[in-house]
Amino acid sequence: MPYIDSEDRKAMDIEELATYFAEMDLPKFAGHLNYLNFKIVKTYIKKNGQKYFTFAVVVGTLVCCILEIYRRLAAPYEDIKIKGNGDVE
Repeated sequence: MPYIDSEDRKAMDIEELATYFAEMDLPKFAGHLNYLNFKIVKTYIKKNGQKYFTFAVVVGTLVCCILEIYRRLAAPYEDIKIKGNGDVE
């Protein structure tokens, strides 16, 4: 996870947007999250040009985001469930 400095965090304060997303049902959340990510990536690529390296970095960054979600949120949840329900034998 890239830990960004406090000044950059202030410039990207998205608490209101995060709260808006948190109140959605799952189908709406999925569509809106996809739209938001695609819009950010599309805007970046449009401004910086279509190059293989740009696509590779964008896709790689999104994959790292997925892995970070799993590592920090899903895996600890699974560990709790294994303790509560038992592991696969």
